[in-house]
Amino acid sequence: MTQTTAPTAYICLPAGDARNAVRTAMMAMNVLPHDILPSRTDLQRINTLMQSQDNAIAVIDLSAIHSAAAHMPALAALLPDATSRARMILTRSDCGLWPTDRAWAKELGFADLYAQLDAAALTCESHSMLDLVAQVTWAASITADVLSRHFSAMQVKPDSASPRGLIRKRTGLTAEALCAAIISNVKALDRTYHLKSYPSCFLGSEAVDWLTGQYTASREQSIALGVALQALGMLHHVAHEQAFADAPNFYRMAASTAADLCKPSLVLKRLVSHGGVAIKDRTYLSKLYRHCFIGAEAVDWMCKFYKIKRHEAEIILNRLLSQGMIEHVTHDHPVRDGQFFYRFVA
Repeated sequence: MTQTTAPTAYICLPAGDARNAVRTAMMAMNVLPHDILPSRTDLQRINTLMQSQDNAIAVIDLSAIHSAAAHMPALAALLPDATSRARMILTRSDCGLWPTDRAWAKELGFADLYAQLDAAALTCESHSMLDLVAQVTWAASITADVLSRHFSAMQVKPDSASPRGLIRKRTGLTAEALCAAIISNVKALDRTYHLKSYPSCFLGSEAVDWLTGQYTASREQSIALGVALQALGMLHHVAHEQAFADAPNFYRMAASTAADLCKPSLVLKRLVSHGGVAIKDRTYLSKLYRHCFIGAEAVDWMCKFYKIKRHEAEIILNRLLSQGMIEHVTHDHPVRDGQFFYRFVA
């Protein structure tokens, strides 16, 4: 291999706070940043270049890739060189990320998967991304204090406009940490409405009560936190019908012990295999939808195979949807336990 004169970082991030922060961090570590387009051609070109640059690294936001390579298995197939893929750091800021997602990225041979790479995230003492960059590119490591001074000099500000940025600004936490805090402090109980049972859910007004007291926020600000979590797919109405509100509506966090024990790659493999969920052409209102399955049937299969509750199966399926592996046939719904049509993304 030929070592370049300076370590190189190929950056595939959408324009904005996160890209500015990553570029500044790379320059502070004397790693040369190069922006790349989220196209198949550019990604394949970078994969080829990295084969001859053993101190190069790539940072790729999956949410920026609008092509057939937008999910991790497809991206791994597009980038076949294992040594290059091991130096590719992934992020996906537009949805909740769980430990199983991070494990899946590493299983596919990528260096790691991070939820957030803006200035606030990169200066956290516990953030390992820059340590990984230093290790891979042989660049000098950098402390949070030094990096903060570089951000100040370059006028790089923490993200405050996105759902993740709003949550960090108001609470000091990542979206995942706020999700865990709500689970620990707002009681999720089995509830009934119009003779129908909804297991493991909480009232929107109760969550607002806790958020308001915990973070010295107004009720409007607390509602905004719930809406931000809902935008990331980490909180949802039990029937996926209501936005988060300061009201006695039933909501549920998209987290469960059962979901955390299921490997997404194995769930996906079993669902599409012989004996998995039925995939066939279906018709609704005289319109044909090819090669699709029914949400309720997928939930049935998950409950039978994994011995879990229906809402837990729905959570696992929606994690596959957030990672781009499942889609509603008209892109109108998350995975719902009902007569809705979905497809596995090739």
